[in-house]
Amino acid sequence: MKRTIKLSPSNKRWIAVFAALLVCCILSIILIQNIGGRTAVIYKDGREIARVDLSRVTESYTIPLDGNVILVEPGSIRMQSADCPDQICVHQGMLHDAGRIVCLPNRVLIEMQHTKDAADAKAG
Repeated sequence: MKRTIKLSPSNKRWIAVFAALLVCCILSIILIQNIGGRTAVIYKDGREIARVDLSRVTESYTIPLDGNVILVEPGSIRMQSADCPDQICVHQGMLHDAGRIVCLPNRVLIEMQHTKDAADAKAG
């Protein structure tokens, strides 16, 4: 024997309101994640040597430095290898959104920066 649940008009309205709020929240999260670029800035001896927009990377590649190899992948960056004795920079893992990787012995820094998208940059 099947039971059917009858909803009153006010309950149907509340369900519609909560469904609309849920859709708005999901769309907001998606839009917030896609606003602006994620740029990794690489420094050697305190000087900027490269700037990589990780949101535009489509294929993995490496950047060789004196004693270090940086691996750039779509959406992330990491220190793949280093000739320093402690290997702390290699074990720091991937950077996706925020943070930095530091190799003190080789004086290499990878730092994440968030950039505005082009429309925001033009508007000021």
